[in-house]
Amino acid sequence: MSLLTALTPNWLIQATKGLSSTRQSRQEQYKSQMRSLRTLLWMLHDHNVRYARCPQAPQASKARDEISAFCEDMQKECTSAQRPLFRVLGSRMDQALAALPTQSKPAWIAIHHRTSDHLIYIIDEITRSYISETGEDTLYEEYQAFWQTWIDTKEAQLRFEQAVTRLMDGKTAAWQSVNLQSRILQKRMHQLSLICNADVSLAFDRVDHRFDSVINATEGEIPASSLAKISQDLSVILLHLFDGELMALTTEKHATIIEQPIKAIAVK
Repeated sequence: MSLLTALTPNWLIQATKGLSSTRQSRQEQYKSQMRSLRTLLWMLHDHNVRYARCPQAPQASKARDEISAFCEDMQKECTSAQRPLFRVLGSRMDQALAALPTQSKPAWIAIHHRTSDHLIYIIDEITRSYISETGEDTLYEEYQAFWQTWIDTKEAQLRFEQAVTRLMDGKTAAWQSVNLQSRILQKRMHQLSLICNADVSLAFDRVDHRFDSVINATEGEIPASSLAKISQDLSVILLHLFDGELMALTTEKHATIIEQPIKAIAVK
């Protein structure tokens, strides 16, 4: 027995063990919630992709019921302190899902964006709680750098998509807005690619070439539908990137690598 152990009161040793056990328990809970929220994010994305054109199909209704049930399960499993957070998430999700079947396509897309954004910010909050429990300052700084660059890119992608929608609607000066937002988004993509692995950078390069075409094009040269497809492809890449970062954070070595199969994304 070491001198330090011999001199340390037993109650202090037990209290230290208890604190360590409690911290480990909270870490595991946050990791579990991060996995569940990642699953929910992909469920919502899958619903958007599959059922935008057939929102009243039986399969679409079943998918919405599954999302609602998944949110309810998370509410039951969270701590009492977290319950308001997950209750609001479930309530907003239910409201959005109930409204979707009767919406036009633009309204459908807008509702999905708002719901997805709300979920992403909750994931960020849980992730920060998890990192705080690890006590690793460097890990927190790395995540903060990733998050800020990623969310800036995502917001730029949303503004580009909104500009494309105005172009589809024939709004005045819509093409100028598309061109401007293309330049801003391309700059954000370049910043994000600097902190990504090779697979992600390759996916960004493929989309980047398409933005070059948009920036150099004249009004009417590129169909609005093609512009919308570029935005959709980039949105999927960003979602994979965020999911991959979350997955990497919860590995034992906290390696900031992207393990999702980004290279499998079809970007033409």
